[in-house]
Amino acid sequence: MIKITACVIVKNEEKCIGRWLESVESYADEIIVVDTGSTDGTVEIVKTHKAQLYTFAWTGDFSAAKNYALEKATGNWIVFLDADEYFLPESVNNLRNILAGIHPQIGICGVMCRLVNIDTEQNDKFIGATVQVRVFRNTPKLRYYGKVHEALTIPKNKSVELVKELEIIHTGYTASIIRKKIERNLKLLQEKIQDNDGKVTPRDYRYLMDCYYGLGEYEKSLFYAEEALKQANAIKDAKDHIFMIKVSSCLFGQKPYHTVIAAFDEAMQACPSVADFEVMKGLYLHDQKNYLEAETCIRAGLLKHKQYQLTPDGVADNLERFLPNAYMVLGRIQDMKGKRAEAEKLFIQGLEIQRYQPRMLRELVQALREDGLPDDDIIVFLNHIYDKKKDARFLVDTLRDHLGKTIYLYYLHQCGDKTLEDEINSFLVAKRLDAAALMAAGRLEWLYKKGINAAVALKLPQECTLRVLLPEVYRQKWQEEVGRDE
Repeated sequence: MIKITACVIVKNEEKCIGRWLESVESYADEIIVVDTGSTDGTVEIVKTHKAQLYTFAWTGDFSAAKNYALEKATGNWIVFLDADEYFLPESVNNLRNILAGIHPQIGICGVMCRLVNIDTEQNDKFIGATVQVRVFRNTPKLRYYGKVHEALTIPKNKSVELVKELEIIHTGYTASIIRKKIERNLKLLQEKIQDNDGKVTPRDYRYLMDCYYGLGEYEKSLFYAEEALKQANAIKDAKDHIFMIKVSSCLFGQKPYHTVIAAFDEAMQACPSVADFEVMKGLYLHDQKNYLEAETCIRAGLLKHKQYQLTPDGVADNLERFLPNAYMVLGRIQDMKGKRAEAEKLFIQGLEIQRYQPRMLRELVQALREDGLPDDDIIVFLNHIYDKKKDARFLVDTLRDHLGKTIYLYYLHQCGDKTLEDEINSFLVAKRLDAAALMAAGRLEWLYKKGINAAVALKLPQECTLRVLLPEVYRQKWQEEVGRDE
């Protein structure tokens, strides 16, 4: 019988470590947590679970900390996920049986899993996917190397198995925290290069490219992408990614049209099986109002995508991040052609992938209304895509100027957190302009009074900017309040 050890290194992960522990407790026989200097509640949370807690003085070397954790592990197999990563429930259910089947095959030393990056601050929006070895045998020959962007050393006489049934979710790419991580990684990378007498390795070019791209320094990311491509033999496994950063740097760096198109064409020729570049080129051409060529490119990319998904490399499929916009653009083009039914189907396909797409939702509702679909039927239709309670606020805010009276009041009624603005808008929709005006006036009066109270409390001079903004009657009230206070 196999024994599974789950390992993690942490520092100030109080927001994530609880979920990590709850997840690994469902499949691990042993849990190793190595803290590298937390100052928040991470350690206290770990102590409430059945985990072995160790302390490791941080040296700026991720491999050193991870290898320390491996030294404490006694299981046959290691599952090494970061604190902001976890297996999908179905993967958890499959993990032990999969490892039990692989265990007798001594030539296989690790398992490659699909890792999906999502943004939890944008309704779990898909950011991208990759394939990484996060499950491997517990053997002294398998250790991490590299101060930053650490990787496992795989012995030449061993192999790793790609297992599509195992999928990891990574939540660490939310906008609020990613910049700090990138700045940290860039600093460590620069220190590594300095320690190496200023020599830049082929992989360093790629990681410098990633860092500068993440920081929005597109000239630098483009430079390092081109440098990395010169080292293609050394980092051929990352060729698709490097071309993606090169193309994206041209786009976001607002390079001239001919430069962007040339970058797309170069990428498409170098990476013929990757559908992303055709679809991205189509989206770019649409923005340039070249609609016919845009449609041709996007459809070619979607066809290639279907074929790619059937290959072993399809597990690292990244096109999902572009699919919603691709379907929206195709829908717009069909609408221009007068093919409204086909346009609606394309909008729906996009929303099925990422339903929190305000622009596409508005265009779909507009198309349905232009087709003469009654409000009641539109509500039924939307309820097939959205949770009428959970998504009511999104629907109201997104469709505020596109909803009919029935639709607006229906979803407003589902909102549990109605605002004054909601109440005013509900009167406006009902053509109760008098009630809307009274409510708005009451709100304005409340704001005036709050402003006066704050001004008095702060002893602001009566000739300040606030006085100019107040109507004359409230200036007099301010004077009266000052008099009482004195």
